Amino acid sequence: MRGSMKRVALVGTVVAAVLAFTALVASADQTNGTGKTHLGFTVGYNAKSDLKGNFEYQPTILGNDLNIHCNDYTRYISTQTNNGFPKSIFNATNCFDKAGVQYYVHVEAVDRGEPGVEMGDSLCITVKTFPAKNSPFTFKDCGTITAGNVQIHADQQETIVDDGTAA
Repeated sequence: MRGSMKRVALVGTVVAAVLAFTALVASADQTNGTGKTHLGFTVGYNAKSDLKGNFEYQPTILGNDLNIHCNDYTRYISTQTNNGFPKSIFNATNCFDKAGVQYYVHVEAVDRGEPGVEMGDSLCITVKTFPAKNSPFTFKDCGTITAGNVQIHADQQETIVDDGTAA
């Protein structure tokens, strides 16, 4: 009886260690980069699967030069394109311009390799005033980036992290 209790305790310890390691590996997912978007606007970001990070975007929208800054994220998804390239999707609502206007930002980033590859890395950035569900305003900047690099560091499994708040 004593030997079987030791085996159960050992198995429990091993399972706990595997679960802790799996959680640690999953938390290593992150997407980062800087450069110019498809429309030529400056962007810089660091999004992590633990929903930490920041996003800086400087578009000209309706003749207004904006500097939108986000702290932390409400959602992070690590996946891949149909062609097998790493893709991440992240959202933020803690985003403000210098005038104090709050925004919802949704980003889809695709890492197709090092800068200069024929297909190129891409970003699709959607900006809406907050709350997004009631926003009459939507701005999209989607396509191959014109400068910079998208870097996605992900584990091999699909990861979805959501803080539970709706945009």
